[in-house]
Amino acid sequence: MKYTMKNITSSLTKKKNSRSSLWVQLWVRKASFPVTYLFINAGWSANMVSILSWFIIFVAAVLLSINNYACMFVGIILTNFWLVLDCVDGNIARVKKVKTFMGDFFDAVAGYGPFSFTTIGLGMAAYHTSFLVPEQYRIYLILIGAVGAVANTYMRLVHQKYLNCVFAAKKILNEFDDITLADTENKKSFAYIREQIDKNFGVAGLFMPWLFVALFTNTFDIMLVCYSIYYVLSFVAICVLYCRNASKFEIESQEKLKQKD
Repeated sequence: MKYTMKNITSSLTKKKNSRSSLWVQLWVRKASFPVTYLFINAGWSANMVSILSWFIIFVAAVLLSINNYACMFVGIILTNFWLVLDCVDGNIARVKKVKTFMGDFFDAVAGYGPFSFTTIGLGMAAYHTSFLVPEQYRIYLILIGAVGAVANTYMRLVHQKYLNCVFAAKKILNEFDDITLADTENKKSFAYIREQIDKNFGVAGLFMPWLFVALFTNTFDIMLVCYSIYYVLSFVAICVLYCRNASKFEIESQEKLKQKD
């Protein structure tokens, strides 16, 4: 079947687009349409594109780590292309209307790339280009990048483990219809606020154009410190929140279990 550009553009709902960052709305979505046209008509599935983006973000991080302007520039281009591919797999899934059971797995694995590989690459780029930090102390920029990458990835592991435990508990309690978490539609909720900040400040938002600015101005060090602080603070906030929620959930679930007995 030959898919048209109209099939692709019309598959994106206004609600879906409005939940994206301003950076994605302004150009990433638009850039993803012709790329989607090429991939979908070449027979690629959404999962195949996700796997490709995983490879792309790894190569991009390696290039960003090399002390060469051209390599860094290509690395940044590929990092931005990863974000385009992150939209492409969703476009393909919507156009083909195929329900995939492991789509979230492939999409999430590819999505963890910028949180780990790119942050470390950013630390290496800062090490090579910094003029604010004395040469004898630049090695700490690599350490900062590693700490930021670990904090960001660990935060997401904490989040995922919490979800897994909640789902497992709900299954034991036979509460299949009540598997819900914080509502990101509630503008007063922590989940909504966190989503908005991460969406517009994170890798799908300001992060991408900032990479170009950092390259042109040799300020990878400033960008690195800002994002590493953001990642560490987010990690602490998530751990505190989920530990509190987990303790509360444990007490409530034990009470329900006693009542069932």
